[in-house]
Amino acid sequence: MPDSPNMPSQSRSAVVQTLEFTKHIRAPARFVFRWCTDYRDDDDRITNSIYHYRAKIVLREPNRIVRVITVPGKDLNRSTDVEIIQLRPPDRWRLTKLSWTDDEIGSYQLTATGTRDTVLKMRFRRTWKDGHPPDLLRYRRLFHRVWDRYVAVIEEEFHRTQARIVGTRTGSPRPRRH
Repeated sequence: MPDSPNMPSQSRSAVVQTLEFTKHIRAPARFVFRWCTDYRDDDDRITNSIYHYRAKIVLREPNRIVRVITVPGKDLNRSTDVEIIQLRPPDRWRLTKLSWTDDEIGSYQLTATGTRDTVLKMRFRRTWKDGHPPDLLRYRRLFHRVWDRYVAVIEEEFHRTQARIVGTRTGSPRPRRH
């Protein structure tokens, strides 16, 4: 049977890419962990649509989240992915993404470098099933754009939380995304 235009070719070999990224965040590791693992249906709004997708949380357990990601498009450009996120408090989590075009394993590790500074190390192993991965340089630039936005929002929310605490002399509220 010939390859369908909607299916990755079985005759092409898969391509595996391993990527590593590090981000420095001016907020405590505990705050960063809670913020990064507080997955929501409207997470795409944080990046101002740099990634064009819609997320739907289908399962939320204390140490596991499952969500379905839909990327709009026509024909081959439209995709639906399943993400399984395993939380390993207080400092790491793991993403397993299953998609028609690629599968991905992502590992996230936080390291406190001070009382209010955290390093986030991320490592991804992507397997492109159709043998045609996207341009690596373009992917890296997009990834940094997205994560630079996340870092800015994390730091903003941490500083806003601290200002509220100083102003009201109350305990530390749970970080909230807006």
